[in-house]
Amino acid sequence: MSTVESIIEAIDHLKPVSDIAGKVMALLDDPDCGMSDLSDIIRYEPALTSNVLKLANSSYFGLPGKINDAKQAIVYLGMTQVVDLVLLVSCSESFNGSHGGYGLNTGELWKSAVSAAILANDLAEKKRMKQTGLFFTGALLRDIGKVVLDQHVKSAIEPIMNRVNIQSMTFREAERQVLGFDHCQVGAMVAKNWHFPTALQCIIRYSHTPLEAKGCFLEASIVYMADAICRKMEIGLGIDDPSYPEDDRVARSVGLQLSQIQGVMDGFGGKMDRVNALFSIEPR
Repeated sequence: MSTVESIIEAIDHLKPVSDIAGKVMALLDDPDCGMSDLSDIIRYEPALTSNVLKLANSSYFGLPGKINDAKQAIVYLGMTQVVDLVLLVSCSESFNGSHGGYGLNTGELWKSAVSAAILANDLAEKKRMKQTGLFFTGALLRDIGKVVLDQHVKSAIEPIMNRVNIQSMTFREAERQVLGFDHCQVGAMVAKNWHFPTALQCIIRYSHTPLEAKGCFLEASIVYMADAICRKMEIGLGIDDPSYPEDDRVARSVGLQLSQIQGVMDGFGGKMDRVNALFSIEPR
């Protein structure tokens, strides 16, 4: 079996996120959905509800009283944040463990995913975007392709790094040349295989190259910037991170000022203790 065939088989066999997560993500595309629609999806999944309530009652949100059910969580936190929590719980298992091919110890890929998701949400709010769920989810899942490619990268790390160090390729370019796919392409294939919204597939595909994105430029750009901030803050740094140059054209194209971006970084740094509560989700 060729490397390309092996990767495609791995995509087909990657355990999908729960059906509930898929239904919740469909709400991102439905402007007519309401609180009862979301509550009805969640309440028949006891394990999911338990973990969502655990997060809703964590120090991250600092609510004055205890949240006891899904509908109450939606009332206090709003639909968008509860959707975000459902996706955090549902996706945690896919990112669990170590990813040695990328030089990531246990939990580091998950920490990077959650951090980027929060940062993307904050950046979207700076842009006064009313619906921030797609930004959050795109950043959360931007590196799902690494889960599939990890062992392939580990086996081919020498030729990949030779291209990065000698030919000045980005790690992603070297992946594509050595393996036939890069982790963004594979991530988009996973998203399609899992029947995620087309916009989400686009964000994952172009999370490193948003200026090439058609149909999701703003979302992919925000996710790109969140990823860049994670690198600056040294969150979940992998062996591939030093090879990615920062393109200032992205921030200019989005229309965010450096002071706004710095404000998001400062705000995130100031709530790191509370953010850590989101890294300890037990897989369902």
